[in-house]
Amino acid sequence: MSPQAPTDTVVACSQCKRMFSHSDLVQIAGSWVCGDCKPAFLSRVMVEGAAAAGPFGWHYGGFWIRFGARFIDGFVMMAPILILAAVLIPNLLRAGKQPSNPALVAFTLTLVAIFLIAAISYEVLMMRYWGATVGKIACGLKIVRSDGRSLGWGVSFGRFFMWNIVTGGIPYLNLVLMLTSSIMAGADAEKRALHDRVCDTRVIYKRSLMRA
Repeated sequence: MSPQAPTDTVVACSQCKRMFSHSDLVQIAGSWVCGDCKPAFLSRVMVEGAAAAGPFGWHYGGFWIRFGARFIDGFVMMAPILILAAVLIPNLLRAGKQPSNPALVAFTLTLVAIFLIAAISYEVLMMRYWGATVGKIACGLKIVRSDGRSLGWGVSFGRFFMWNIVTGGIPYLNLVLMLTSSIMAGADAEKRALHDRVCDTRVIYKRSLMRA
């Protein structure tokens, strides 16, 4: 009886997920990649480092793309406030001429409360149901847990609290924390800012999540 020929193991490409014979794949930065995906994957690893591809083939969003997403979110949030203020400015100027006007004080406090509630609702709801704010969606980004799961209510609120209240909301201290968080996002292999580390989240390009 002739000896049985060894069978070649079938493995999935980490990028396109197609099945290949083990001998048809090449291992790059700990990931098995097919010949079609090899050039793009190798280029990304060479430019951004081995960890840039992530354990699931993720491509992490860096500092500048996240800064752009925050800029868009700021415009989305501030545009309604600026329109409201422009409509009410004439009345505010007239009320401001009266000393200790309780109506002006009440209006200011109400405006602050509305803005805070709107900011919480906007960011927390979008992270919970869409995994991204309008800015991140526009930039092709998504927020996920470190194991790829979607965000729950607790993580969504915790991430909002860490960035908007702790990191950016405490006078004087916010300058140090925001600078530290920005440096962390730029230098960390997985582009994690301070709030990402605390909440165990990752900001990735959505297209890389679809390939994973």
